[in-house]
Amino acid sequence: MTDKDLEHAERTASEPSEAVRNLPATIEEELKKLTHFTGTIEVPLPMPTGEAAAAEPAKEETSAENKEFDDFESLLWGGNLPSDAPIINYGDEYVVTEGEPLADGKEPSSIDEITQAIKTVEDPELMLNVYDLGLIYRLDRLANGDVEIDMTVTAPSCPVAGVMPKQVAEAVSKLDGVGKVTVKLVWEPAWTMDRISEEAKYALDIF
Repeated sequence: MTDKDLEHAERTASEPSEAVRNLPATIEEELKKLTHFTGTIEVPLPMPTGEAAAAEPAKEETSAENKEFDDFESLLWGGNLPSDAPIINYGDEYVVTEGEPLADGKEPSSIDEITQAIKTVEDPELMLNVYDLGLIYRLDRLANGDVEIDMTVTAPSCPVAGVMPKQVAEAVSKLDGVGKVTVKLVWEPAWTMDRISEEAKYALDIF
């Protein structure tokens, strides 16, 4: 190779190709930034073909779009719902009963004690107790120690509509001075924010 040919080869190697010269200005500027790039670029490996592909075990699809969930409500509420939680639709009549009749001569629990037991049950979405949220519409303590409660939920489509009434019934029935507890889920009147107690409003910062 002559000196002239060598000079031409060096000049050609240093000059950008025709494709690079024709790039839009913005892309060309980005390419210049790579001149002093010292990082790492990850290049995806090609998919195996033939025998290699057959030997490689297929990966299970974990996409949420393709995976079937047996209990959507459990997924929605972080897995806190029992697997046998009933699905209650708007308008369904739903009544839960817990406990046994109070023994003769046993002193019935006070309304305040019953209220405190109800307050141990929280709405899993708002993380506030159902009493301060205003979900308890009626609370009656009968002379024989039985307790009757009417309650609602914050929204007609609430996925825990079938869970909270049972939780309330169980919480109240644990009191020594309480007999049979009956909790009825009601839909009218519809729950509104103005039913929330002052303490709950403060916790929700909705003053």
